Amino acid sequence: MEIFSKAQRIWSADADGTNVYADFFAEFPRADRITLACDGNYALYINGDFVAHGQFPGYEDLTFCDTIDIGQYAQKDANQLKIVAHHPGVDTSTYRNKPAFVIFEVYCGEATVCSSCEKTLTAVDPNYEHGAYVGMVSGQLGFTFGYNAQEVPAKCTNAIPVDGTTEYLPRPVGKLVVGEPKNGAVTNWGVFTDRLKDGTPAQKMTAAALENRWLCGGKKLPDADGIELSANSGDGIFAIVDLGEEDTGFLSIDVNVPRECDIFIGWGEHLADLRVRTSIGGRNFAARYHAKAGRNRFENPLLRCGCRFVELHIYAESCRIFYAGIRPTRYPLPTAKPCPWDDSLHRRIYDTCVRTLELCMHEHYEDCPWREQALYTMDSRNQMLCGYYIWNETIFAKASLELIAHSLREDGLLELCSPARVGITIPSFSAIFIVQLDEYFVHSDDSETVKKLLPIAEKIAEMFEKRLADGLIGCFEDGKYWNFYEWQEGLDDSRQRNGHSFDAPLSAFVSMAFSALADIRRRLGLDHRHFDELRERVNLAAENFWDEEHGTYASYIVDGEKSHYCELTNSLLLYCGAVPENRRQRVISALKSGELTPVTLSHSIFKYDALLSEHENVNYVLKDIEEKWGGMLMNGATTFWETIEGQSAFGNAGSLCHGWSAIPAYIYFRIAGN
Repeated sequence: MEIFSKAQRIWSADADGTNVYADFFAEFPRADRITLACDGNYALYINGDFVAHGQFPGYEDLTFCDTIDIGQYAQKDANQLKIVAHHPGVDTSTYRNKPAFVIFEVYCGEATVCSSCEKTLTAVDPNYEHGAYVGMVSGQLGFTFGYNAQEVPAKCTNAIPVDGTTEYLPRPVGKLVVGEPKNGAVTNWGVFTDRLKDGTPAQKMTAAALENRWLCGGKKLPDADGIELSANSGDGIFAIVDLGEEDTGFLSIDVNVPRECDIFIGWGEHLADLRVRTSIGGRNFAARYHAKAGRNRFENPLLRCGCRFVELHIYAESCRIFYAGIRPTRYPLPTAKPCPWDDSLHRRIYDTCVRTLELCMHEHYEDCPWREQALYTMDSRNQMLCGYYIWNETIFAKASLELIAHSLREDGLLELCSPARVGITIPSFSAIFIVQLDEYFVHSDDSETVKKLLPIAEKIAEMFEKRLADGLIGCFEDGKYWNFYEWQEGLDDSRQRNGHSFDAPLSAFVSMAFSALADIRRRLGLDHRHFDELRERVNLAAENFWDEEHGTYASYIVDGEKSHYCELTNSLLLYCGAVPENRRQRVISALKSGELTPVTLSHSIFKYDALLSEHENVNYVLKDIEEKWGGMLMNGATTFWETIEGQSAFGNAGSLCHGWSAIPAYIYFRIAGN
């Protein structure tokens, strides 16, 4: 059956600009399913009931659609359909800006009973706040929201047609499963007094003076009778809800207030400031809900939040809280395999790795559910490797690889995030994509997909080959390139570069890419010798980075001078086979000495893989995992952090749930020989 054979792409003529919400209405008879798509995100309601949400992201020329079973919702002779669509209107790390549109078709059996067209009624949503002034959660994630619960009738007009693709692909991964409101507890409440007259909800919440009225134990939520709170001073009542662990989903509140008032809703991963850290730099981890008098039940399925804590600032003298928290949204996964390493601490670490990975999988792999929710190659490479062993999962990996591949730029590199349009990109992240593709081939045996993506990998390799000079690859000096390798001193591109620079980490990543491409072509029965030779050239040229005095490889050569000595560089060169046999033990000893700049959590995968080429290093690797990942558990982690510094990293913007840090799960399977 042809998709959208009778439907038109449409939009609301009045919903123009940045950060806009449009409603679409239709009436249809009894039906069993709907197919729909939009440019940003959507929430689907039938007869007032929430049915589904979550557009699979794409590009201008690569658009996906959802087909959803609606039989249980559409059993009347006349059913009311409502779609709330959000158009961001700006590029972020999770959305590539394109013309706003909605398209839908409703079916009963093989018959189309309703479809989007110019007669479809549409309106600017009267409840959501519109425009850039609302503020962004982050430049990577996109807009937060404001919502007015007052009953305002929609001003409907007929839709206008929108030009664009007539080709739509079915959603390549399963729909997210929406859970019931997550259990939590009010662990602190009191009175707040604003200290900022103006500002975003996030800024005002951060600056407010809090006066505790109760700080002991916890009052559980949901509560059918509600938790009654009151205050006779200040600007209103605050309450902090602990969900017990990190989770991800959309915000949900159920609160009774005596009069119309604002409720600010903040979310975060910790209480290091004795409150939720809602404002960090220009980031806003809070939203404005303007409540009506009486009971307010509200959920926003158009924004997914990662958090453990939810904080409410209620601008009223009393309230009754029935619920405040999130409805978890998860990608449907099979049961995880048990930890292959029989040790209680390592089982806890493994289980926490699995949970970390689960919270970083939705439409595609995400770096983190709290701050960005973006698809990066380096991050997702770690996540894919873990998933192959934990769940035998390849469908999700395939979809993310195809999204990434479609972002190839004219300069032969991939976008920093996919599907997105970002002002800079990281060259080494494009190299690791070829490694990802090879590893996917090994674990899936999916030659069809690999053949389709092979030209992308070859264009990336060709770009790197053109930059070779006697086997060395010059650092990318234009401002649109970020010579990032890891979040560690001297490796995050914070060093001043004077003159021409050669980077050993980049050489190693490119060597890995050439090797992976040779392996792909070998498995496909194609000539692979050229890429084997390129790998050998790069590995031989790594000799230039050797520093006999230090007994290790330097990270950089700038104007002929060697500098910077770290675990990552030496791990990468050992991993890619650039270290000759007569130096292997010196490099391994240096990696275990603790004298080099240490590798970060995410990039420990290269150090561990390099060391595990020799069985005698197993105990060292396990003890290192115990110290670092066990240390996070001892500090209350329920998921693993972006870096070992935790929440204080990056100017107090460190993520406490980062998929790339779940690598012990993969390492356990490697050690066990699975």
